[in-house]
Amino acid sequence: MTDVSIQTSKPDSSKGTRTLSILVENRFGVLSRIAGLFSARGYNIENLTVAGSADPGLSRITMVVRCEPLLAQQILKQVDKLPDTVEASDLTDTNCVERELILVRVHAPESKRTTLLTE
Repeated sequence: MTDVSIQTSKPDSSKGTRTLSILVENRFGVLSRIAGLFSARGYNIENLTVAGSADPGLSRITMVVRCEPLLAQQILKQVDKLPDTVEASDLTDTNCVERELILVRVHAPESKRTTLLTE
């Protein structure tokens, strides 16, 4: 019998996902300028959430990007220099809650809906 071993490569931890939080003023074009900093370097934003904050004049942008920690820090420094940015930080190494949400639409006859929801 032949011994078959499967080698799995370790993920490159230096290029893992980074969770970034940016507090900005509610103005037109702020999101596109921030996203442009990443796209100009050829990095995709894997997840992007924008929501209001306790202050109605501010919004929080939370994004997940796949890049090196050094690049994330460089981009955060550049984002922090933008006039509409109030605060920019990397949440990757801090204690925080991460959640994912999915919205699914299912077409089913009314008689089967109860069964679908309980199984």
